[in-house]
This record gives sequence, C-alpha cells and structure tokens, in this order.
Amino acid sequence: MEHPIIQIKNAVTSLLKGIDPGTDVFYEEIKGTGEKHGLDETGTYYFVDIIPNGNETVDRFFTDMGVLVDIAYHEKHEGNTAYLVKGAEIDAAVRPVLSFGDRHITIDDASMKVSDHVLHYSFAIRFRHAREQTDESEPMGGLEVAVRKGA
Repeated sequence: MEHPIIQIKNAVTSLLKGIDPGTDVFYEEIKGTGEKHGLDETGTYYFVDIIPNGNETVDRFFTDMGVLVDIAYHEKHEGNTAYLVKGAEIDAAVRPVLSFGDRHITIDDASMKVSDHVLHYSFAIRFRHAREQTDESEPMGGLEVAVRKGA
C-alpha cells in the first residue's frame, strides 16, 4: 500500500489538474518558468508543499498523523482578483471532503492569502494510520508423530 503522503500528493495533483489541466504542478523544485524548461504556460504554475506535522504514536499498531498542505499558485498576469477567484476554485475542489487512497477526510478549515503576487491556499488534515505489520518470528517447524498400535 502506498504511503499516505504519496496518496495525498496524488489526490492534490488530480484536483489541481481538474481545475487547470494545462498548468504545471511542482512539489520539489522549480528550475525555471520559461519554455526552455518545458512549462506549458509561462509564469503560471502551482507549487505544493506537503508538510507532516504532529505525528503521535497511539500504540504499536497505529499512529495519528497530521499533515499541512500549502498550495501556492502563481498567475502569469499577477492580478489579485484572479488570485481570489482561483482560491475559490481550489476551495470548491478541496472542501468539504478530501479523498485520498481509501480515506475521505473532512476539511473543516482552510486559509487563503495573497502574498508577494502568489496565492497561498492551506489546510491541515489529521487521520489515523495503521502501520504495516511484519512477521517478526519464524514459522513453527513441522512435527513428526509416530503412532503405535497396541502394546
């Protein structure tokens, strides 16, 4: 089974591509925003930060995980009105329920702000994750049994 962080990444990418199919979504690094770097729309892109926070051990089988997701959107024309409209589109795609893997998590609260000509849409999620169990002991060996009849 894929790790929940990978599942969240795939779900967010799918949501953003559903809003803007031709806009690139980055997670690691943006080397450049020109045509020579392969971007479809020069200057318009998403950059997503997925930050694990607040992981707590419940017992040897379960961990409560917290994840902060920050979606940064840069518009080619850098208009505040366009950013607010895009923020509403992202909000409609993310809330009320974010689905990833076999989970469906209610997003109660999200924040949106425009700073330095970039829209930041952020939300936090918490969920319980079952650790994969590994078989730590060797299987029991076979038993040989001899039966005598009558004495």
